[in-house]
Amino acid sequence: MLDGVQVDFEEEAVTPSPNDWRRLFHTYEETVNAPPITFAIEEFLQEQGVTLIGGLAGHGKTLVMLAMAQTLLEGGKLFTKFRATRQAERVLYLIPESALSPFAARLKTFRLVEHVGKRLFYRTLSVKHHLSLLDPLLLKAAEGADVFLDTAIRFMEGNENDASEQRMFAETLFNLQRAGARTITGAHHSPKGSSKDPFMTLENVLRGSGDIGAMLCTCWGVRQIDAEHNRIYVQNVKPRDFQPCEPFIIQARPSLDQTGYFEMPQPPGFAGELSDHISCEKKAGRPPVAGRDDKVAEAWRMKAAGMSIRDIAAKLGVGKTTVSRWLEEDEAIQ
Repeated sequence: MLDGVQVDFEEEAVTPSPNDWRRLFHTYEETVNAPPITFAIEEFLQEQGVTLIGGLAGHGKTLVMLAMAQTLLEGGKLFTKFRATRQAERVLYLIPESALSPFAARLKTFRLVEHVGKRLFYRTLSVKHHLSLLDPLLLKAAEGADVFLDTAIRFMEGNENDASEQRMFAETLFNLQRAGARTITGAHHSPKGSSKDPFMTLENVLRGSGDIGAMLCTCWGVRQIDAEHNRIYVQNVKPRDFQPCEPFIIQARPSLDQTGYFEMPQPPGFAGELSDHISCEKKAGRPPVAGRDDKVAEAWRMKAAGMSIRDIAAKLGVGKTTVSRWLEEDEAIQ
């Protein structure tokens, strides 16, 4: 009798009936034969997932994404370090925040014009009618493609701070994955208040509710630290199932205009912390610290009392780098 039951169970496991709830789930065979995690760009752009590039307006998100598209189309290495595993079959770049002429100028800067209409297909706000990510023709184009959304939030209906709206938006992006997109990369704005932060986290890199961050496989934060040379500090603030590299710094000028490529003057392991490169005074749009002289005097008093630089910075409401520089400058004058 036991043998009979066992046989029935085995037969049911192999060919479950239409009403068997086990049909809802992955099988043992699917699990053991699942392919390993793969990257379109090693250590940077994961396949079968959503990647966001988060940063303040004007801090290089579009330039970074165009460099990624360039690497996928040409092969080679992104920022001279991250190797493309193979050339893209097709790149779709949707940028409803830019008109044709400005974006075409950027394509020329990155030497991408030769790919347009062949393996690179883009769309700007100069195309009059709205394009939904659920459009059947777009889903067909996305099959096997690397898709860029600049910015991603432009394709979301409703309020970006509404968790239910963000869950619907996540489902829309997952639908692109189901259609066969190899990678999905989106630009996303950071909260304005993050310009005051001398550090990066997922929360201060991506604006909106936490649901956007939850759906990602990867998020890279970008912060411009030198406007003259367009030096950009890049840090991974969310890796999923891989060990990311340490932060690094890329530089656009003059190399981007001259060659079409970024330089990487400070690779991973040499870039240090974001706080090493910015201070409260240097942040975009931020005026000099009010009552600086009084705060310097207070910093000296607290230091004499044995307080650490970290505690002094927290007490005065400024960064550690700022306190260290104040004390060094004041000591040099004395």
